[in-house]
Amino acid sequence: MWVFFIDNHIFTGPRYNSTFMKTRSANYRLSDSRLWQKINRDFGDAGGIFELYCMLPKTEIVPVRRMLKTDTMGTLYIGRATRFLDEVIELKKSMAPADTSSNHECGARYRDSETLKEKYPYEHLYIELHGTDQGLELESEKLKSYLREFGELPPLNRMS
Repeated sequence: MWVFFIDNHIFTGPRYNSTFMKTRSANYRLSDSRLWQKINRDFGDAGGIFELYCMLPKTEIVPVRRMLKTDTMGTLYIGRATRFLDEVIELKKSMAPADTSSNHECGARYRDSETLKEKYPYEHLYIELHGTDQGLELESEKLKSYLREFGELPPLNRMS
């Protein structure tokens, strides 16, 4: 069990219990101006998988309605990164209102939907990083598990 501090709030994690492989996890606000320094400090050149979710003030995770039941952990996207710094930079640039990049599929889908931007405001988006050298396996397991539980992939993941 991990303990995280985000904007002076305490969290225990990871949000999902991964018992099949060892990971190191941390949560960050996507709009944090020091995001790169924090990821570099915590993970360096490492990679793994990441999960995007929305959390309103006072630590209230925004649930996501899915086909079979509501995802109370609020997962919007599950992705993999060889190097977190590269992938999260592209994700942030593709989602940030002030940037015009469309290099990340998740960000492009988010920016194309006014409804998503209203329901999950950029300034309240968080990313949970799971550092592991088995990113492909962990991403595959997370996506399969999500599909089994909710009947569909997270809303910003590609459906093909």
